[in-house]
Amino acid sequence: MILTPSVKKLKSKKKVTLPILPIIAILIFFLGRLLKGQGWLLERFYSQGVNKWVIQLISRITGIFPISLGEVIYVGHLLAIPVVAVLLLYKAFKGGLSKFLYNILQYICVVYIVFMLVWGMNYNRISIAEITGLELQTYTEQQLYELNTALIEKGNELREFILEDDAGIMQISGGYRTVFSRADAGFAAAGESIVALAGSYGSPKAVLLSRPMLYTGITGMYFPFTAEANVNVATPDLLLPATVLHEMAHQRGFASEDEANYIAYLTASLHPDTDFQYSGTMLALIHSMNALDKQNPQMAAVLREGYSDGLRRDLLAYSEFWREYEGKVNETANRMNDAYLKSNGQSEGTKSYGRMVDLLLAHLIKHGEI
Repeated sequence: MILTPSVKKLKSKKKVTLPILPIIAILIFFLGRLLKGQGWLLERFYSQGVNKWVIQLISRITGIFPISLGEVIYVGHLLAIPVVAVLLLYKAFKGGLSKFLYNILQYICVVYIVFMLVWGMNYNRISIAEITGLELQTYTEQQLYELNTALIEKGNELREFILEDDAGIMQISGGYRTVFSRADAGFAAAGESIVALAGSYGSPKAVLLSRPMLYTGITGMYFPFTAEANVNVATPDLLLPATVLHEMAHQRGFASEDEANYIAYLTASLHPDTDFQYSGTMLALIHSMNALDKQNPQMAAVLREGYSDGLRRDLLAYSEFWREYEGKVNETANRMNDAYLKSNGQSEGTKSYGRMVDLLLAHLIKHGEI
């Protein structure tokens, strides 16, 4: 019997594939750093070019749905964290961990790439100060005093026309739904002279988990992947219109928090309705008085004596409302937000919120009124 000689199996050559998504993510990261000093270039071709049309298209599509798709996606990812943790442990003991980790890396790269393409580059666009011709400078304590004086006077005048509840606190007729339906009027007015604020976008969305969200201290959240301006509707009416305008400013590609606050004030001031004007003024007053408190507490105390009774009640009620939700969750959320801002080029983190006062001061100097 002749035995058939054994034949060695030829080893097939393994096909080497490059990690395309990580490479693209790295390239986009360095592109963002490269364009950091090219604000006008980004403004023309990205922020006011392709990105603006992309955001408008996405927001109009997601605006068809009555609920926030961004909230659904966000909560879904939070719920997925423990599931992924369990799978990691399982893969670590049963095998396949490296492949699982690589798939997670691929997913993170996709999220980063999409984020940067649909919105992230806006962190490097030119500032609203440059767009509106405001000249930022170093301001004196006297100028800060004059700003607060003007805001108090404006707030007192507007407060006389504000609807109150039984406790004498500001109340908006129709609640947040009427705020959502009227909010775009402020941007329509501003867009007549500031092209960057013009455009057609989807309506703001109410966060379904607004009540639990209060414990984070977060009043609104822009979700770039769905281009939705999400608002915590469980907050007091005092700053609700201003918060909506703030998130809508993000929707228009203004990533900086202090700029979104200033745009909220600006569009509120141009809004035809008094409750929006008052809410924007209160947002500005809170920031400017906090700044004065740090510089000269005695001077701030004297100015507070000029608050009207209604304005005083509104601010006191607002402060008491948030005191109930202070705690570890709020502190953790603030640290996370601080880290997020720093990761996107805002080196001052949450401290950059105070820069809104500089924009208000520049506005007062340029226009002679606030």
